Amino acid sequence: MRWQPGDGYFWRPETPAEGWSVEDRELEADVVIIGTGPGGAAAARTLADGGMRVVMLEEGPARERFRPNQSAVMRYHMQEGGAMVATGSTYMPIAAGRGVGGGTLINSAIAWRCPDDVLDSWSEPLGDSRYAAANMRKVYDWLWEYLGIWETRPEISGENNDLIVRGVRSLGWEGGYLSRYTPRCVGCGTCFYGCPSGGKASTNHNFLVEAQENGVRILAETKVHDVLVASGRAAGIVGQSFHPETGEPGGRVTVRAPKVIVAAGGIGTPRFLKGISTDLGPAVGVGLHTHPGNAVFGVCKHEVNWWKGATQGAWCHVPGLPGVLPHTSSLPPEVAMLSLAPLGIGAAEAIKLMPHLVGLLVMISDKSNGTVGRWPDGRANLGYTFLESDVDRIKAGMVAGARVLLAGGADWLFCAVAGVGRVSTAEELEARLRPATIRDFTLYASHPMSTCRMGVDPETSVVRPDGRAHRVEGLYLSDSSVFPTSLGVNPSITTMAMSTLISQGILQAG
Repeated sequence: MRWQPGDGYFWRPETPAEGWSVEDRELEADVVIIGTGPGGAAAARTLADGGMRVVMLEEGPARERFRPNQSAVMRYHMQEGGAMVATGSTYMPIAAGRGVGGGTLINSAIAWRCPDDVLDSWSEPLGDSRYAAANMRKVYDWLWEYLGIWETRPEISGENNDLIVRGVRSLGWEGGYLSRYTPRCVGCGTCFYGCPSGGKASTNHNFLVEAQENGVRILAETKVHDVLVASGRAAGIVGQSFHPETGEPGGRVTVRAPKVIVAAGGIGTPRFLKGISTDLGPAVGVGLHTHPGNAVFGVCKHEVNWWKGATQGAWCHVPGLPGVLPHTSSLPPEVAMLSLAPLGIGAAEAIKLMPHLVGLLVMISDKSNGTVGRWPDGRANLGYTFLESDVDRIKAGMVAGARVLLAGGADWLFCAVAGVGRVSTAEELEARLRPATIRDFTLYASHPMSTCRMGVDPETSVVRPDGRAHRVEGLYLSDSSVFPTSLGVNPSITTMAMSTLISQGILQAG
């Protein structure tokens, strides 16, 4: 069927996962999946629909912990409490979700198809065309129907997005309202905390519900310690339950299965693989891409109230700037306050400015890259080195963003770059950005990928094009870590699409 705006055909109430337990549990399955985000959920639905017995494991809480504040989100639904930071050229926070539904619980549900030229560029180095644009198109089409993806509707968009759309149209650039998998969105602006209205099609309301209806068991609040390997083949996993509030260890969890899928995300997967007893090769954790960026903020005479309306519902393509994607920036008020403080804007002034702010995030498809390691206590050890060409593209994107905001109705501008201050024109911003180095930027990234890449050479890749690990038969990866390159667009939909194809291949192989 074709969705209509506001329909909820494939939004279903989440079914409870099994949580913390003091009892030891030993299970058998055809496939065990580590992670319940976009990759793991798409794989579970496909495999269970094909008749396989599937058990899923999730480190995060068994149910959504929606609270309208950032601290609750960081505690329950962000990996490592939202405190992961990459070091190297500078300090760059990197966010990743956790919980039954993974990052889809707290993202803005932006829906992009990976550009055709990016997908087609993978075929030759992979020696495989399964992810070519023509083949991916039908999977994307299905996801658009399955998740109810529509462009953000003006009646729920809010002025933060509307101003950007006005600016884009005034400049004559390509862009407008963003597509999102939020078929029942009411524009409450709280996507980053979770969705209290049932408006977002996060994976715990579709893929995972359908998977559970087909017999999938989900064990949440469970940390997986190792992959069992026998005679060079995957044989299951071992882990342990832990209490979501106190961290108290619970019962041991053992799942015996001839196929293991790791889908813990662009940081979670290499971090996990670095800690297991089997070496998957030198490419684990190498080649981290993050879509780093910065934002330009406008101050308007009229009220914007950027916490009202779709969180990120507008975008544009800048002529002559490929791989640069400006789209709406919408911060929770308490996060915005913290962001303004380093710019010398105190609490009293920030409170006055807050209703008048509009934001435009500038994200790039990075050629720079980094690494994911593992500290002795299990936390991610992240490094990232910026190329000057990427810094230049961030600056150019910010200048373009300034033009959009001013054309849409902003009165003056500022950004989170030391020394820039208040500006009134895009040219003034460009001049003040020119001497800035990456260490002057307040950065943020939330799209970790490409850390366990697909490829044909075990020295430079971790898995084959069908998702199988080079060094262990029966072990698969199925998340954003396998992308051969940076996508340049928000990755959740492509993660779902590639995971669907990988799991279909598992079914066909038997």
